[in-house]
Amino acid sequence: MASGISIIKESFWLSVQQLWSNKLRSGLSLLGVTIGIFSIIAILTAVDALKNDISSSINKLGDNILFVGKWPWSFSDSNYPWWDYVKRPEPSYDDYKKLASRLTKVEYASFTISPPYAKPAFRAEELSNVSVLGVTHEFVDVMQIEIDDGRSFSTSESNLGLPVAVVGGGVMEELRNLTNEPLGNEITVWGRKVKIIGGIKKEGQGGLLGMNNDKNIYVPYLFVNNIIQVDPWNASPEIQLRIADGVSMSDAEYEIMQHMRAIRKLRPKEIDDFAINKLSIVAQGFEGIFSSLNLVGLVIGSFALLVGGFGIANIMYVSVTERTNIIGIKKAMGARKNYILTEFLIESILLCLFGGTVGLLLVLLLAGPVTEASGMTFVLSIKNASIGVGISIFIGLVSGYLPARKAANLDPVEAIRSK
Repeated sequence: MASGISIIKESFWLSVQQLWSNKLRSGLSLLGVTIGIFSIIAILTAVDALKNDISSSINKLGDNILFVGKWPWSFSDSNYPWWDYVKRPEPSYDDYKKLASRLTKVEYASFTISPPYAKPAFRAEELSNVSVLGVTHEFVDVMQIEIDDGRSFSTSESNLGLPVAVVGGGVMEELRNLTNEPLGNEITVWGRKVKIIGGIKKEGQGGLLGMNNDKNIYVPYLFVNNIIQVDPWNASPEIQLRIADGVSMSDAEYEIMQHMRAIRKLRPKEIDDFAINKLSIVAQGFEGIFSSLNLVGLVIGSFALLVGGFGIANIMYVSVTERTNIIGIKKAMGARKNYILTEFLIESILLCLFGGTVGLLLVLLLAGPVTEASGMTFVLSIKNASIGVGISIFIGLVSGYLPARKAANLDPVEAIRSK
């Protein structure tokens, strides 16, 4: 045990001496290892951040929401022609009313549209990057939207299509720069005045799924339908359904499918002309992207590690050459081959760990700024750090084995005579 610790200590200080005495050569050689570890671990960290972002978005809404629309979120049926998707009718407000009245396994049902050209403004000041959506009153319950100021519009306001609005946290923040109290004031949408009756709690930067209400304004669907001619083709109509507690997803899907087919008057052999989507489909769709990203990181990192490995091997061969005389003396004093082999392997591993540690530190330093810029949380996990350390040790073993074997097989007499 003591001899093992002494080998590690000696190898560590010899590695430090190698780095210090040949700074430029060592730095350039370790650069490949640093870039390789950085590339692989940075990609793994980014993929973890994307997965966590999607998971948090789904968890925030819950996994018991279904969306009825024209297009499926995943085109799993390769035998279904794309032009048949195009010919499908958009879900309508009438579909929503009939479906909501028939369902028994759904707690809340809502209908939304997002027609373009709303041009929301406050006192002739146009609100930037803001979307206006027409929704029914149960939308806040289905999507579990938290009202921070005021209230949402009531059932009667929704059914009468009254000019009222609930605005996102980002919009409220923008309005507070223009007026002390946005609630009770009016904004203009599609040239009509609507009264602000509620504000949604600010959520911060949007995630990968774009499920963020900060820059949205919600008005009653019938208000929109009464003042403009809604074109379903560019308004993205959709029905949202929150499943009741204790009901399985498959049972709810089956009930929705049966009633939608009845509403659309489809014959038994006719294919569904609508799609029932769920958030898990989105998560599954990203799995292929994540696998591709991991592969890209592995390929880029492997090339850099290959270069770095040759650099480490070069350092170790030079180290063996420079210390041939010392190796001969050690062997003459009784040092075994395994001792010499282990000493140089540890030195090679430590050199790779120096380079790998720099790569991990770069990931750690960049995690904060990237998190702030993207709105997603980038964290160097213990798992990814361990992978980086493991790869560094592996590269050290592979790169240092031949130089270490050469040192272990030196003839002690010839080694002592060498200069």
